[in-house]
Amino acid sequence: MSTDVSEQLAAIWGREIGPATIAGHDGLAVSPRPTEFDQLLIGAERWADREFLVQGDRRFTHGEFRAAIPAAADRLAAAGVGPGDRVLLLSYNSPEFVLALWALWWLGAVPVFGNRWWSEAELEHALKVTRPVLALTDRADWDSEGLTVHQLTTLTPAFGTASDRPCARAGDEDAAALILFTSGSSGVPKAVVLSRRAVIANQHNLMLRTRRLPQDLDASRPQAVTMVCTPLFHVGGVSNILLALLIGTKMVFNHGRFDPGQVLELIEAEKVQSFAGVPTMAARLIEHDDFPRRDLSSLRALPMGGAPVPAALLERVVEKLPQLRRGGLGNNWGMTESGGFLTAAGASDLTERPGTVGRPLSCVEVRIDSPDADGVGEIVVRAPTVMLGYLSADGSLDGVDAEGWLRTGDLGRVDDDGYVYLLGRSKDIVIRGGENIACAHVEGTLLTHPQVREAAVFGLPHDDLGEELAAVVVHAGEAPTSAELREYLRARLAYFEVPTAWRITTDPLPTLAGEKIDKKTLKATFVRDPE
Repeated sequence: MSTDVSEQLAAIWGREIGPATIAGHDGLAVSPRPTEFDQLLIGAERWADREFLVQGDRRFTHGEFRAAIPAAADRLAAAGVGPGDRVLLLSYNSPEFVLALWALWWLGAVPVFGNRWWSEAELEHALKVTRPVLALTDRADWDSEGLTVHQLTTLTPAFGTASDRPCARAGDEDAAALILFTSGSSGVPKAVVLSRRAVIANQHNLMLRTRRLPQDLDASRPQAVTMVCTPLFHVGGVSNILLALLIGTKMVFNHGRFDPGQVLELIEAEKVQSFAGVPTMAARLIEHDDFPRRDLSSLRALPMGGAPVPAALLERVVEKLPQLRRGGLGNNWGMTESGGFLTAAGASDLTERPGTVGRPLSCVEVRIDSPDADGVGEIVVRAPTVMLGYLSADGSLDGVDAEGWLRTGDLGRVDDDGYVYLLGRSKDIVIRGGENIACAHVEGTLLTHPQVREAAVFGLPHDDLGEELAAVVVHAGEAPTSAELREYLRARLAYFEVPTAWRITTDPLPTLAGEKIDKKTLKATFVRDPE
């Protein structure tokens, strides 16, 4: 890397953290920092010859992708898209999805990420709230009254086409830059509006924590290869895309929804070094029938997010993938509303402090609201990555208070060294006869049983107690009985934390698009096993 490029990067990607005004309230920010999207591509010519996007037989280099961005922006402009316009992206993971995101930012438009697994009712709700001027989709049969719908493949010819269109400059860091939706595990999905500041700050925070600012990278080192199975239309997908561009990574996509057999095959074929997912994905990967016959020696990192990593799962992963024992495991915590990750835990953190999701990232402020005697309460956060608010159909925003604090809905505590521990959702609490039960705590204990591979715990209505505790358990090997599992838990939990309704099965638990357990469906379809 030339001295000039190194100096340019150092002038953009700073390390100093100090007070700042963010969307009209106080907060913390890094200085200096990128403020426009095209600044993220400074220095990207270092990676021009490296592969960037791989899906099946389709392969595009970093250089080909970078050149395609303004060309794709030309096509969108010809379709009537301009600065500030909202455009719906409704697609599975693909190179065109990544290209569409960047082309829209290049135009100064606002991408709206739709969930490809939505019902028609959920899709119509999203359209009513966001009112896009155009939709880009891979759904061949979709037509929406009053909305122009283009196939996402209309952007494919931009690969290999030249254009000198400059990137639009908005100026205001706190202007809307992306709209995503919550998972909809309870109630209708909510539209989350993120600013350009939020999108960029999330990446800056992560690279500060991992000591990978662009000016610090050695372009002569071998290329990193990562497997991306989580949906790009989630907030973690944005982070994957930006990080890969910034550090010259190759991103390997699977086809369709997460399939552990397909993922194992791709890890072997593409020599994948890092596979990021939620704990459910990791569990299903190591328990798959193809696991023993695949060469996974290239795998060096298995970071997990979306939920705490149960100690029992951690032990099973390092037993089956011993090369990860010395640092390949990690856990991050964040949510759509926070614009990405809030905390990060490394392998040593997970070993020395079981249950932690790590320490807050740079610029992230954390407090515990109304803590009990054990210091447990709702986690409230403030950061430059936090959403501008939930978008309503009338255009108003809410969900963040006037001082910029976001109520996460997660229960937890912070220890004396600043490490955060999650103890379940505030809404994932069952109140049985006046006793509060954290479902995550019961699930984590069930997963320590040698025959339990997955577990979900939730409340069911009860005439006398108000609620009773139900558990769905996925087992390996000979099925344990509910009596055996109750006895196992009685030795480890309070009596009121032991489920009284059980279903024991070999069927995988239903999941949402990001592979988080779909408790709403489990609860609605719960059928007790006969005693």
